Amino acid sequence: VTNPPIDPFREKVVMSLQCPIGPEANILQPSSKQVHRLWLKNPVISIPDLDLLKNTSHRNWTAHVIDITFPVTEGVKGFLNKLQSICEEAEQASKQHQILILSDRKAGKDRVPISSLLALGATHHHLIETRARMKVALVVESAEAREVHHICVLLGYGADAICPYLALELASSLRDQGVIDTSFTDEIIFQNYAQAMQTGISK
Repeated sequence: VTNPPIDPFREKVVMSLQCPIGPEANILQPSSKQVHRLWLKNPVISIPDLDLLKNTSHRNWTAHVIDITFPVTEGVKGFLNKLQSICEEAEQASKQHQILILSDRKAGKDRVPISSLLALGATHHHLIETRARMKVALVVESAEAREVHHICVLLGYGADAICPYLALELASSLRDQGVIDTSFTDEIIFQNYAQAMQTGISK
């Protein structure tokens, strides 16, 4: 927080939302490894971008998707067990993979999604406690994130990048129904959404 507050419009030359993601090298030992990371122009990424991360081979990196849903029949006990297993799975995956993706894509009438914020916060702090957080990027694939506030809170809880897939799919569906301009491509929809999020985050 600055006083007076930074004006994101008049002072945009000194503001950036670019996000380096991936394993971090020791800052006390300068080396070329410190720049061997992926740079995102914006923490909000599109569905194709996320698919690219899932299948990346950049610097021989690999990605691991962690399901953050659990069977509805298991109730509260299933919720607590799943939250613990997410943390343990992330810890094990950090030994072999460089990008961890927390995903609620499998949510449905039979599977309940754990709040992406809760799953992210628990995973982030578990990896810190096990000294593995700097070894991986944490990416969130969530239907829950839609508004600027949602994105900001996820970033504050440790997300390196966020794919709000439901918001993007909804916008594409509205285009197909003629509710919004039918000339908009998926890329234009994403760029408009990402720009709106970027403006909101900067403010």
